[in-house]
Amino acid sequence: MPPFPVKIKIAAGNDTLAAEWSDGHASVYPYAYLRGRCPCAMCMDKQAGPPMPESPLPMFGKSRLALQKAELVGRYAVQLFWSDGHASGIYSFEYLRELCPCEVCAARAPAGSAG
Repeated sequence: MPPFPVKIKIAAGNDTLAAEWSDGHASVYPYAYLRGRCPCAMCMDKQAGPPMPESPLPMFGKSRLALQKAELVGRYAVQLFWSDGHASGIYSFEYLRELCPCEVCAARAPAGSAG
């Protein structure tokens, strides 16, 4: 069975989301990092090039990106609701784990992958 999050904290400090995984791994995701890798169709079309920059972007007149809430989607994903009004991205647990930016996961990631 692939790892799944046993705990997700959306206000983990320093504009991050934290996840504790069933295999004991811990991930910390900067908001801009997650928002820039949104898996929805609209964002994927815009991401034909490299991911969005990891610095907060002024969207809809707001200068600071924030994660307002997260909701589970079945037993396989989490939907994130952003302060820029975007909420159509559903991050599967598998995708979320692939995005883990920690040094251990980055060392295992194939060349050219997101995380």
